[in-house]
Amino acid sequence: MKKKLVVLSSGNGTNFEAIVKKLRNRYEIKLISDNKKAYVLQRAIKLYIDYEIVNYKYFKNRENYNKKLFEYLKKEEPDLIALAGYMKILPEYIVEYFSGRIINIHPSLLPAFKGLNAIKQAFDFGVKYTGITIHYVNNELDGGKIIAQEVVKIETEDTLETLEEKIHKLEHRLYPKVIDKVLRKLTMSI
Repeated sequence: MKKKLVVLSSGNGTNFEAIVKKLRNRYEIKLISDNKKAYVLQRAIKLYIDYEIVNYKYFKNRENYNKKLFEYLKKEEPDLIALAGYMKILPEYIVEYFSGRIINIHPSLLPAFKGLNAIKQAFDFGVKYTGITIHYVNNELDGGKIIAQEVVKIETEDTLETLEEKIHKLEHRLYPKVIDKVLRKLTMSI
């Protein structure tokens, strides 16, 4: 029986597509999005991947949304949850329930430039190097144990757009590899 990967995504879904293309033959993959207008849903349809929409806008408050998301996640019984452009912070009880089974990708070399707009933060700050970090999710924003990091040099001719392209290209290559590594490790520890 294949291990199950649930991807949470809120936006365009380029990381989701890279994950699916590289791992679909090895793992069962499902998408959950909090945004019914997210382009990631079109990617899921095109790639024949099952998905659920837990639309944040349909809930009275964040607490109700989180409870429904938790229900869906428990129902799916994923071996691993991968955040890929998911723009919400998971509540403590979800993080604790799936402890050691939630990972995130962040477009900086953590602990530098946590939170939103990390690529722009690095570019505006004028650092010579940035990169990506893949880490376990804990209850600290972008503070979980680091699984992998890779560096991107910021060239003098780089613009914010060219830097974003370099970061995304690296994400699409590295994230599926790390997800595969984590899922294989989980299999070996059972």
